Amino acid sequence: MIVSPTNAEQWQTMAQFLREHANVQPSLDLRMVGWLSEGQLVIVVGFNAWIGSVCQIHMAFDRNWHFAPRQLLREVFRYAFIDAKREMLIGIVNSKNERAMRMDLHLGFTEVTRLPGLHDDGGDIVVLGMRKDQCRYLQDQEAA
Repeated sequence: MIVSPTNAEQWQTMAQFLREHANVQPSLDLRMVGWLSEGQLVIVVGFNAWIGSVCQIHMAFDRNWHFAPRQLLREVFRYAFIDAKREMLIGIVNSKNERAMRMDLHLGFTEVTRLPGLHDDGGDIVVLGMRKDQCRYLQDQEAA
């Protein structure tokens, strides 16, 4: 089930989940959507760094959860590209985080630039991007 925080306590819970599972430091402009399975929060997607027509996207998964339901992905990208009117989403990933790299590339993000050796543990900072017209999850909704 898709959820969004409706009060300060829920916002804090979801922000803490992002911090614990994806090392995202909550900011005042952070907006979030999550996925509940059997009453447990298992995925949180956060958006922040709203600059021009882009924003940064973060995805955090519970350690025992390994996929993002299509229903959630459709909502995440609909929110970002339609409701929030972003033209591009940016994700910043440590090249050593192979799981995140695989997931982001699978979702349709492409590498924009790479800063060798500047992330934690000597990994590369990889800047990934997805433009609205490249998002297959919006195309899924149009076809339905």
